[in-house]
Amino acid sequence: MIELENFEQHLNTLSFHDWNKLFELIPQIEKNQKFREPKDSEKLKNGSYSFPYWASSELVDKTFEIINTLNLVPIFDWTSWIAGKTILNDKEFDYLKLDTITLCKLFTLIIRADRFSEGFMASCFESGVMLKIIKALKNRSNQKINIDVVRSALFGVAVGDALGVPVEFKSRETISRNKVTDMIGFGTYNLLPGTWSDDSSLTFCLAEALTNGFDLHEIGQNFIKWAYEGYWTPRGIVFDIGIATSQAIYRLKKGEIPELAGGFDEYENGNGSLMRILPLLFYISDKPLNERYQKIKQVSSITHGHIRSVIACFYYLEFAKQLIEQKDKFEIYQNLKVEITNFLITLSINQSEISWFDSLLKSNIYEQTEANIKSSGYVLHTIEASIWCLLTTNNYKDAVLKAVNLGEDTDTTGAVTGGLAGLLYGINNIPKSWLQQLARKKDIENLAERFAKKFARH
Repeated sequence: MIELENFEQHLNTLSFHDWNKLFELIPQIEKNQKFREPKDSEKLKNGSYSFPYWASSELVDKTFEIINTLNLVPIFDWTSWIAGKTILNDKEFDYLKLDTITLCKLFTLIIRADRFSEGFMASCFESGVMLKIIKALKNRSNQKINIDVVRSALFGVAVGDALGVPVEFKSRETISRNKVTDMIGFGTYNLLPGTWSDDSSLTFCLAEALTNGFDLHEIGQNFIKWAYEGYWTPRGIVFDIGIATSQAIYRLKKGEIPELAGGFDEYENGNGSLMRILPLLFYISDKPLNERYQKIKQVSSITHGHIRSVIACFYYLEFAKQLIEQKDKFEIYQNLKVEITNFLITLSINQSEISWFDSLLKSNIYEQTEANIKSSGYVLHTIEASIWCLLTTNNYKDAVLKAVNLGEDTDTTGAVTGGLAGLLYGINNIPKSWLQQLARKKDIENLAERFAKKFARH
């Protein structure tokens, strides 16, 4: 149990998975309404009863256990909390207007009162009070979780990117002699620790544009402002830009339509659209599959229009979508083998193009050894390496370090892996020391808040 003055800090440490242990009970509580054993007179001809009953207090005990496990019972003088007692006695009270701490204080009141009046907690289930409190907590928690999910994505990308910047272009063999184990600086570009590259810059440019709605022209203009004016750079200058991206932005500057600015030739399949596509997830996540694909194609094509780059971005965001739906990462991997393959077939895409993704769509990439995983700037190498890193590790830190230590295009492999790992493990799993060193941390926080208010569901 935690003193009330420290309770808010504790609540901030709880993840979606923690809260969901409580929220998963909602359907069970809704289904059952009475605690006493049913009477024979209430029995119907088919053997069921006219009213759903709890024959025991098993669900009450389970709820009590989860509340205590999550430490949702703050310590305070509940005996003199008249306002709380008034709330519990008011059958028409709107619990949705209460803040999280007050809702948890009601747990304290109910649990403590049950000690003095046996059966009081059960009566709160029967009357619907417990259900109202838990639903109100879910409503409150969803608002916070949505912001945290956006933060997990944006900071996940930026931290993975910054880890890779100092060793970009170094071979795997060279890095293996002095592996990256922490946030370092200098190296390739002689920049301070926590400096992210074009991967994060263009990710933030996309997110910034989306806060005003979906407008390809505005996205393209943000890219131009970055390349030519230093917009959303970590320290005021552009120090890294891919050839295909540079050429596409130049065409945008000259007035090219955004969807036609990116290269369409096979040799123009760098990872420049994959590295910055993640914010689009929050705009398309509730849209039909075909519409999700079309939006991804449009945004990828601003810099990379070839079908291979589009499919890589599509696969990445479909994986990310199922992560925010709280599905297991291996379940997602198997789901996408069927879902992505079947969808691409409906588009009449040349089978030879789909076959480039066989390592993801037909085999189990996580069974591959590191020697078989490539980490160049080729989009196919980046998506494969990132999924491999995610599936062969168990936390954010290990996933991004594994990505960076693959060598070559370290910042992008780190960024793409970091985006998924951020969504999978949450913002609280990203090492705090890494977050603290990140360039423009407060600006990224501000962007995440504005972005979440625009697109995250409540």
